[in-house]
Amino acid sequence: MYTVIRDISQAVRVLLRSPGYTAATLLSLGLGIGANTALFTVTNATLLRSLPVADPDRVLELYTVDRATPGSAGPTTLTPVSLPNIADIRKQNDVFTGVAAWNQVAVTLTGFGKPTQEAAVGVTTNYFEVLGIRPVAGRTFDTHDTELPGGPNTDVVLSYGMAERLFGSTAAAVGRTLNLNATTYTAIGVTPPDFRGALAVAPPETIFIPMGMHAHYQSGSAERLFNERRFRMLNTFARLKPGVTQQRALANLKTIAARLEAAYPNDNRGRTLEVSTLNEAALGFLPRSQAVSATLALSVAVGFVLLIACANLANLSVARATRRSREMGIRVAIGASRGRLLRQLLTEAAVLAAAGGAVGIGVGWLGARALWAARPAFLVDSQIDLELDPHVVLFTLGLSALSCILFGVAPAMRASAPDVSGLLNAAGRGNVQGGFRSSLRKLLVVGEIALALVALAGAGLFIRSLRNARNLDLGFDANHLLVGNLNMAALQMPPEQGREFVRAIIAKVHTIPGVTAAAVSDAPVLGVGLFQTVFHEGDPTDSRLGMFAATPPISAEYFDTKHVALVDGRKFNEFDRAGGTRVAIVSEAFTKHMWPGQRAIGKRFRFATSSDLQQVVGVVKDHTLLNIGEEPQAIAWLPFDQVYQPFAVLHVRTEGPPATTLPAVIDAVQSLNSNLVLVNPQTAQEVLSQALWAPRMAAVLFGIFGLLGTALAVIGVYGVLAYTVVQRTSEIGLRMAVGARPASVMGMVLGDSIRLALAGIVTGAAAGLALTRLVANLLFNLPANDPVTFVSVALILAVTALTAAGIPAWRASRIDPVTALRQE
Repeated sequence: MYTVIRDISQAVRVLLRSPGYTAATLLSLGLGIGANTALFTVTNATLLRSLPVADPDRVLELYTVDRATPGSAGPTTLTPVSLPNIADIRKQNDVFTGVAAWNQVAVTLTGFGKPTQEAAVGVTTNYFEVLGIRPVAGRTFDTHDTELPGGPNTDVVLSYGMAERLFGSTAAAVGRTLNLNATTYTAIGVTPPDFRGALAVAPPETIFIPMGMHAHYQSGSAERLFNERRFRMLNTFARLKPGVTQQRALANLKTIAARLEAAYPNDNRGRTLEVSTLNEAALGFLPRSQAVSATLALSVAVGFVLLIACANLANLSVARATRRSREMGIRVAIGASRGRLLRQLLTEAAVLAAAGGAVGIGVGWLGARALWAARPAFLVDSQIDLELDPHVVLFTLGLSALSCILFGVAPAMRASAPDVSGLLNAAGRGNVQGGFRSSLRKLLVVGEIALALVALAGAGLFIRSLRNARNLDLGFDANHLLVGNLNMAALQMPPEQGREFVRAIIAKVHTIPGVTAAAVSDAPVLGVGLFQTVFHEGDPTDSRLGMFAATPPISAEYFDTKHVALVDGRKFNEFDRAGGTRVAIVSEAFTKHMWPGQRAIGKRFRFATSSDLQQVVGVVKDHTLLNIGEEPQAIAWLPFDQVYQPFAVLHVRTEGPPATTLPAVIDAVQSLNSNLVLVNPQTAQEVLSQALWAPRMAAVLFGIFGLLGTALAVIGVYGVLAYTVVQRTSEIGLRMAVGARPASVMGMVLGDSIRLALAGIVTGAAAGLALTRLVANLLFNLPANDPVTFVSVALILAVTALTAAGIPAWRASRIDPVTALRQE
């Protein structure tokens, strides 16, 4: 122990005598380790950390997989489970101790100042029991009542954050009442502080409502189809019995799915069940595969920054070892063993790595919060734990150890075996040129350029992809368009009164100066409320699987408000009311699926859950429904008057900037009913910007990492060439003495730079073409091996490498032959 302490003490003294080298090392390591730690902290909190439930690995998420129905959602999409199927799974399985379900809803809270819309979760009464959640105050729902739908129950459970906000403390919340959607509920319990439901990223303020009250917190199509076997809307999870494996549970579920398909062919044909762990399903706002791909790609990029930093530090260490070579020779001459020298040099590297790791933890702590602060608007109310848990600390320690190995071992191995006689005979001139050291330094620079090319290529791909996304034809005009959500379910209006209220809202908004059009739909700018399976007229339900299509209700001015082009037929009018002929306007993709090569006007179809026929009266241009850059979607728009939905999205088109009209729109809605809230009002451009948040952030982060890597690579090129010029001073002087021109000397040095750059570019291009495949599914209309991007990045690096070589080349051309030869 004494020896270790002595080595550390000596290492600290040596490093303090080289403040420039020490500061450069700590800064480089701190930034490299800090960037990796920041990204890992966010990744750990969102993707890797287990949900705060009992034995999370024993809880499985259950999905329905539609293997054959064509249409918008695709045949292999993992979707929720229907209520009747959940009831049958409960009865027929022999692998679970309990099966629970939930769905995300929104409710209007009144009685606490102005009405507000709150996040709520409709849950089965065994929801908390299956998750193993114990309340910190009060109790949860009665666990003996596990049958669906469970019966009316006006008890609610509050999250810790909601109880604190509404009542000041968890104890004070129990037994208090609150009014949700015009219904009075009693708070019976409060969940633990870290529990926010079955999602990793969720608002801290949530209300859990028993599913038996579904008619009070949802309505319209969602309520009408709630008990339909075809209607997949409930997120479902189950806890494994002791000793049961995930594979056995899946086999049991496949058997149950086959039974349900045989027993209910009209509803379950072509459908099966699939599972994942609850943790894998916890990132509900983004497909996990995309999240993992994006995180992996960013991890590679930020890892490259650390490698480039370590390569530069290794170069510094090699140069420093050269300067210390006479010191090492003297130590050996007076009896120091190679092992002793190696131990001391590695101790110095370890001290630097440890200090760099400490700086990296601080940078990572700040960086993680900066990354989370830049999250998209739809996650602003959500929270995650960004504290440094053991996983993050171990990760940082591992990076520090890796850094020590990368920049410390090779130079230490070489410096610990000096040529004593050569060093001492050099009489301190310091011009000892080691071929191995020169080759190592050049190899490190080649690696830096290669890594910088990969990071810059990633940035280039995302920047070009983002430009493509912004230039995509969305099929509608997002300029001068304002949207906001209306939850009329909170008013508990009967459908006819609700229809009249919607007409009144549209008429009122039309009176606002600067408003040119207004309409409602249950679909936001990006998204849709309901998908249904449609069949041709005359097709029996069991004759084929039909087609899956989005079916948003809209008011008559919807297409005019969004500026969607009519291709054929007509738009909805005032005669398309409840009780009249049921009509629909479909997308071009819908007609291509249903009636390829035929005119759709006058054709009729029906939904799987109804015998009523819908007559096509119009066809509109395909336009973006769910995601920017998606394939054209099959959509059947229905008249809002014929399919009334209490939840609606108000669309308002304005002459000027929409933001200036927003206060007047809010006042117009509130003037009709003070208990109605226009929720999340924003411009359509803001919605689209949020949709492009992930590729935009990727472009920014890759750009930062790429520029940082390029800067480090340029420094490396400069350092190697400057060092080489110093080492070759005598040679260059001799060349100039025998007639070499300054231009030829400059060309020689620049040639070295070109060779280094070309070697790095070729290596980086090969690695980049392999690694950029990780982000292929995140790019818009751009291949991952886009030649324009790779050629542009290669030229940028070649030019910067030549620029970095300019100063050493100029210095080489200015060497005085007489002075250089006198030194020899």
